[in-house]
Amino acid sequence: MVTCRRQGLDTLITLEPNRSATRQQTLLFVLLVSGVTLSVALFWAFFGAWLVLPFAGLEIAVLTYVALRVSRSTYRMQVIRVGLDAVEVEEGEFFPVRKWRFLRPNTHVNVLAARTPMDSIGLHLQDGLQSLEVGAFLNQGDRLKARDALQASGLMLCNEHWWRS
Repeated sequence: MVTCRRQGLDTLITLEPNRSATRQQTLLFVLLVSGVTLSVALFWAFFGAWLVLPFAGLEIAVLTYVALRVSRSTYRMQVIRVGLDAVEVEEGEFFPVRKWRFLRPNTHVNVLAARTPMDSIGLHLQDGLQSLEVGAFLNQGDRLKARDALQASGLMLCNEHWWRS
């Protein structure tokens, strides 16, 4: 999801992945599947196939780990502040953890074309000294919106295949 708003003279562009399930919905799903798995394992253990129990526990543990990791990654966010003299990028999952600063006159957005029809375009902020990929967690539609928002904020777009566009 891409949102763009003005804050004084600055433009704030917020990039977030699409979130199809909340954390509570994910936990409810894990509890439901774990309950069914544990019920089936206890049924078989009651009839003498006790060897099923450790594997059911392992299945529940792996499902819980993967579901919570995926849920946590959907809260990842990048906030791009385009000001008059600098472009600042903050990144984190629930709060800013990393921060980059680019000098505005030297900063441009390098748009990398998709290699295959299934790939998405790549967006890199560059100023000659450093390069940062933005929106790596976005789908193709949101990456196009992010590209348009970065261009609307006044940043220059450079295409890696400039002769095609």
